[in-house]
Amino acid sequence: MRKIITIAVAGAALAVVPALAAKPASKPAHPAHPAKPAKCKVHSVGYNAKGTLESQSLTQTKGADTTTKSDDRWSGDLTVTVTKANHKGLTGPGQTFTLADAKVRWYDADHNGTADTPAAGDRVGLHGKVTKLAKKCDQTGFTATVTVKKVDFKKAKTAPTA
Repeated sequence: MRKIITIAVAGAALAVVPALAAKPASKPAHPAHPAKPAKCKVHSVGYNAKGTLESQSLTQTKGADTTTKSDDRWSGDLTVTVTKANHKGLTGPGQTFTLADAKVRWYDADHNGTADTPAAGDRVGLHGKVTKLAKKCDQTGFTATVTVKKVDFKKAKTAPTA
């Protein structure tokens, strides 16, 4: 009789285990995690480009009244022949960038302590942000905008003399 009771109790326990192990049919969404993530929002990514200067009309907008260069900011238009850009940025001649309170690093070719005015043909490095949408999102009506935050000017390379 004890064997029959033991077998019956063991059988009942085995019948209960699968019922406890089954997952619920639908799990309620966590309030911090929406059911569908907002993948198609506009976001900013880093932008780096380089090329040669065509023309520039930059004026100092901040920091002129101080002796330190770290607070100097420049605004204006910069036209560059972009030779290389990340994030599928536009390349080619005549790319115009409008700067608003950007940091600018000027070069001093003759090392006299005074920054030289860049001329056409000088090298330019651009750093900033560009707006993007995810690849799978609908791109109709969206135009990427580039915000330049820093510009580096370097003297044009000269051909070595023999």
